[in-house]
Amino acid sequence: MLVRENCKFLIFMLVVLVLLLQSGLASALFFDFEDDAQLKQWTFQGTWKTVKDDSTKSMVLSGEGANEVCALVGEDGWTDYTIECDASGQTDEISIVFRATDPDNFLSFMVAPSLNLSEFFSKSKGQFDEGISTKGDSLKVKIQEWHKYKVVVQDDKASIFLDGNEAIKALDIGKLNGFSKGKVGLRQWGDRAYYDNIQITGTGIPRSTGEPGAVSFMGKLSTMWAILKQ
Repeated sequence: MLVRENCKFLIFMLVVLVLLLQSGLASALFFDFEDDAQLKQWTFQGTWKTVKDDSTKSMVLSGEGANEVCALVGEDGWTDYTIECDASGQTDEISIVFRATDPDNFLSFMVAPSLNLSEFFSKSKGQFDEGISTKGDSLKVKIQEWHKYKVVVQDDKASIFLDGNEAIKALDIGKLNGFSKGKVGLRQWGDRAYYDNIQITGTGIPRSTGEPGAVSFMGKLSTMWAILKQ
């Protein structure tokens, strides 16, 4: 009996170790916009609000304005992270922002179906530069279509994936000045887009309680211990 109990305890400790490692590696911020309280973590320039999308029946973040609108979240000191989201350009473009200091200083990836265009661009001290990388086509993205986007920012490189496939040539951030760190965000100019299920993963980024699949650490331990005691 003593040997059996010792084995159970050893297994339990191994589970604790695995869960601790998982909790350290999987830190992420997650926003599904089903609760407006999530908006308190964001800083908005222009008109941003949650609305219900007719096609997905989910609450989404909508950005719209005759001029530029920008939504930022996170800390100025963030460096490397992965941004994942679902996005749909309701009237034209979607744009994901990274390494942002404020609405006048950031890097971004944009898809504009009406222009048959996808590209990285920068905004520094309020001035845009669309010549920082190779441009692509619209990636066959159509207006009011939902797609999954992922931007991976690591050291001096930013890569963009559309529905799991790399979209255009990675951006060499090392050739640019002033974009070594910064917040994450979204951006529109003169049109409307919807964003949903935004997940930001990286070292030093806090974990949201609402992250998909997130079960409390103590809850997992309680469940495992109950199984072992049987």
